[in-house]
Amino acid sequence: MFDPVAASVWADGTEPAADLDGDGIYDTVIFGSEVFDSGLSAGGALIVATDTDLDGHTDRLTAVEDDGDYGVWELHRDLDGTTRWTRVDHGNLEGDVDHENGGE
Repeated sequence: MFDPVAASVWADGTEPAADLDGDGIYDTVIFGSEVFDSGLSAGGALIVATDTDLDGHTDRLTAVEDDGDYGVWELHRDLDGTTRWTRVDHGNLEGDVDHENGGE
């Protein structure tokens, strides 16, 4: 199972190298799961970690595994200040007949 906390901690310690939204500010780290123990399947994955609000911390993660399975997680802040990662999308890039939107 993918661990968004571990992925975001690793990404937050790495200098962003991509500008995902085109505003001229580097906001995204892209890496393979072999970089750290992510808990992904043995096939590995491509992980995209983005700081969408530019506060210096990852708040959106996308992981795409070698078999085409993908998941998207977003960091949510509750009214009491606690944070939690929520999967907001997942599916498979090949045919994606089982695509589910809204997370689980």
